[in-house]
Amino acid sequence: MDLLWLIVSVILFRMAWTARKDARAAAALARNLKKDVQALEEQLAALQKTGQPPPQSSPAPASLVLPTEKPAPAPVTESMPQQDAVEAWEQQVRTDSASVIAAADAPTAIPAAAAPAPLSDAEAFAAAEAAEAAAEYDEARAQQQIKPAAPQPPQPPSPPPQWLVAAKAWLFGGNMVAKVGLLILFIGVSFLLKYTAARVTVPIEFRLAGIVLADIALLAWAWSIREKRPAISLPAQGTALAMLMLVTFGAFRIYHLIPGGLAFAVLFVLTAFTCLLAVLQNAQWLAIFGIVGGFAAPILASTGGGSHIGLFSYYALLNAGVLAIALQRSWRALNLLGFAFTFAIGTAWGVLRYAPENYFSAQLFLLLFFLYYVGIAIAYAHKQAPRLKHYVDGTLVFGTPMLAASLQFSLVKGMEFGMALSAMALGLFYAVLALTLARRRERYGLLVDALLALAIVFGTLAIPFALDGRWTSAAWALEGAGIVWVGLRQRQPLAWGFGLLVQAGAWVSFIGAISGIDTQAALHSNLWLGFLLLAAAAFMMALQFRAQQGEQTPTAFRLLAALFLGGAALWLTGGAWTEIYLRTSGSTMSNLLMASALFSAAALGWVARRMAWRLAGSFALAVQGLAGLTMLVLLASQWPGFPVPSNLFDTPALGGMLILAGALFSSWSLMRYGDKELAGLSPLCLTWSGLWWLLMVAPILAGWLTTHYVLLNNGNPAMSELPWPAYCLLIAASTPAAMRLAHKLAWPDLRWAAAPAWALLFAVTLHMLTLMYAEDRLPAGAPWVAYAALLLMNEWLMRVWQRRGWDLPAPALKALHTVRSAGPWLMIWPVASHWIALWLQGGSMAETERLAQAGWTVNGSWAHFLPAWLMMGVLAWTMRRSRSGGWPVAPLPDWYRYCLIPLGCIWSVLLLAVWNLTQNGAMAPLPYLPLLNPLDLSSAFAMLLAVSCYRLLHERLQPWRDKLLAAGACAAYAWFNLALLRTVANYRDLPYLFDVLFASQFVQAMLSLVWSITALLLMRYAVQHSARKLWLAGAALLGVVVAKLFLVDLSNVGGVERIVSFLGVGALMVGIGYLAPYPGARGNKAETETV
Repeated sequence: MDLLWLIVSVILFRMAWTARKDARAAAALARNLKKDVQALEEQLAALQKTGQPPPQSSPAPASLVLPTEKPAPAPVTESMPQQDAVEAWEQQVRTDSASVIAAADAPTAIPAAAAPAPLSDAEAFAAAEAAEAAAEYDEARAQQQIKPAAPQPPQPPSPPPQWLVAAKAWLFGGNMVAKVGLLILFIGVSFLLKYTAARVTVPIEFRLAGIVLADIALLAWAWSIREKRPAISLPAQGTALAMLMLVTFGAFRIYHLIPGGLAFAVLFVLTAFTCLLAVLQNAQWLAIFGIVGGFAAPILASTGGGSHIGLFSYYALLNAGVLAIALQRSWRALNLLGFAFTFAIGTAWGVLRYAPENYFSAQLFLLLFFLYYVGIAIAYAHKQAPRLKHYVDGTLVFGTPMLAASLQFSLVKGMEFGMALSAMALGLFYAVLALTLARRRERYGLLVDALLALAIVFGTLAIPFALDGRWTSAAWALEGAGIVWVGLRQRQPLAWGFGLLVQAGAWVSFIGAISGIDTQAALHSNLWLGFLLLAAAAFMMALQFRAQQGEQTPTAFRLLAALFLGGAALWLTGGAWTEIYLRTSGSTMSNLLMASALFSAAALGWVARRMAWRLAGSFALAVQGLAGLTMLVLLASQWPGFPVPSNLFDTPALGGMLILAGALFSSWSLMRYGDKELAGLSPLCLTWSGLWWLLMVAPILAGWLTTHYVLLNNGNPAMSELPWPAYCLLIAASTPAAMRLAHKLAWPDLRWAAAPAWALLFAVTLHMLTLMYAEDRLPAGAPWVAYAALLLMNEWLMRVWQRRGWDLPAPALKALHTVRSAGPWLMIWPVASHWIALWLQGGSMAETERLAQAGWTVNGSWAHFLPAWLMMGVLAWTMRRSRSGGWPVAPLPDWYRYCLIPLGCIWSVLLLAVWNLTQNGAMAPLPYLPLLNPLDLSSAFAMLLAVSCYRLLHERLQPWRDKLLAAGACAAYAWFNLALLRTVANYRDLPYLFDVLFASQFVQAMLSLVWSITALLLMRYAVQHSARKLWLAGAALLGVVVAKLFLVDLSNVGGVERIVSFLGVGALMVGIGYLAPYPGARGNKAETETV
């Protein structure tokens, strides 16, 4: 069978290729002839404009001599009028053109005529063009291997047979043949390559040797053209060298043809050779390539047992080469690559292989590499100085000491004062180097400043390595403040910038010192003194930066003043909180935390009033916010298991109530007495007070009430769900009081206290729906009480807001209506299903067994369909209310009409779609009846509901009418197919499962026949009504049937159903071809036959 398909494919490809060649030759001939006629017409028009008679025409060249029947051109005499001469010339040109075309179309050769008379320029041009056209035609005919016949009079070629035209149009219409041909060609080539690779084997040694020889030849050729074509020479050299390195690596690592030592030596030689070529040709990227290969060579050629001394000696040699190149060329990228490789590989070795016995050699190599790259940085600055006097390589100048210091500290971290001495030595080295280069400051000015800064940095770092962290932070804090003060007074940005870095180091040092201390040591360490010193230093710096403010103050000073003022507040509050955390616990700790935060806020408020510093007042509010967030985190970590004692005031609720009252008072004061800028903080304070109420006070009160209620009920375990319903009841009860205060105090922002009740309605609705649908269980009684209270509160709030003229944003109002309508509607199905299921199972076990023995069993699916009918009824009632605009759709009937009701209809349709795919429709004790079982009836109700929704939205859906009708028809047809499958499953006792039905030969045959009949009906209807799109839809369905026949039905070997499928579908397709041709093609026979 495969061979037959292959032969057919080859024949089709050959026919397609021949037709393609014919078409190209005909198209070329037509284009050339068209050009010839256009040129002749242009010449004729030019002669008509000039009014000069053309010279006498002459016969065509011998190669294009025409038959004797050709009329002779009329001679031109001097007595002929000028107009007659032009007309005679036009007639002659037309005759020549016709003769040329006839000669080109004639299938036979034409004998030559008598010797022509001399030609004019125009005639010679025309004859040459005609000769060229004829030559191209002869060449095309020769390619088709058509032998010329005996000379005969020209006659028009006979048209090809109609059946051949139709066959070519049917076979080669579009470019599908080309695509299939390309696919077959690709597969054939892949097979050929696979065959060759499986049977032809070349030893790996010969392969690698061939590659090496080719690379050497490429390298030699690239070197020979280095002066003429450098743009080609350099990439070719790099490619050749890269291939040589890769071949060396492959021969060692992959194929194990050469030992590691030899591979390393070859890679080193290639690296040195590459760098030499780079320097000779001033090619930076070639040097980079060589250095990369050199650093990678010991890694590629490593066997895992080498010595680090040999490795670092090799790298020292490479870095010496980098230094030598740096003295000749200012190639920054090369320097950076060497720097990166050296310290990256050195760091990796130190992490993976370093041992204490390697200290001396590692120390020497680290010092050597450090000196190398300090020298390279100076050499680069020296090379750049004549052009850029204030330019240094910052990466090397600062990166080298940072990385070297990190590695050095790792080496000496076990030695006493090792880090301190190393930092001091680095500081002295950079100080001496800066002083040495300072003699030529005009050349190395910026480099000298950088080296001096490094000396100061490492001198500063020596302090923490020699002293305790707390003393270090205190010293750095005071040092930083002093450097900032001096820098600001002397207007030296670098100085006060370094002071900022020192201050940041003090902060980091102090945090690091206290982070690892244990509790007992912290109790006796007087940490509050360190916090106080840091807060004082930060406050001093904030005052210094604020003192610099003026009319032209840079934004940076204002930001720094704000930053350090905030830092002072954090250090002050953090110190108090640290002591409270170490010395107290429980609710006492929480209350003291709140008190200390209020104290810090009061201090900041005093600063704001005393110094007229509005930013301090803002930080006072921020401190309250930070304290509140911290308390909420503490409480949230213990919720809902927070122990609630019998005395409510022993809980953190006291501190929460104080902050709540303070935030409310601040909000009201800012609203009534604050200026315009501060008045904008009133909603923020009000929001903060609401968060305290919602996240601290109300949960504690709810827990206290629930605990007492459970105790009164002797610890009934059924009350485990009481805390959050009690919380919801508290929110619902407090909301009317907030609404009344907002109205009495003319406090419009307070009306948004209704938002928590609405948010809880959203959350509770979602929670209950999740329990019902995801966990398949109903909530207990308390959640239903809370949900009812929130639902009633929502109705009351919407009426109050509407009555008092409070505007609610349209999206929020729509969301509220969505929740209050969709929530109860979605709860109908699980609740009713639960109660119906209980009712169906309400009989005794003995009675149930007797009914089962008699064959009277009740299918549990009734509990699914009856609630669905109820939901669809409620949806239909809401649809009717949306037309009148009454409750519950007021005041948003359009929202219900255009959004909620369509969504409900979609939900119903999707629910029925899922049931159609998962249930077989059997409804015991009733027998299964197609289209009259509850599943099909529910589907019909859902479709009627969808039709009603379409009629409700008819005006808006009018632009999509055709698409919706098509989608509805497809959905109805899918339901019809599923009904057929259910019928087969019930009457043939098959499980209603996809795998079982798919494996059934009867089902496959039935679907093939049903789909074919459907295609026939569609295409016949399309022909009668000239609906081409509908005909194409039927054709697509027929294509699916054909694909299913060959992909699915064909695998059912030996089955009668397969025979029935092929015979039936074949007969139906013949009928379609006869009864339902392409619409609108009856008046065009060729189009009909093509289709």
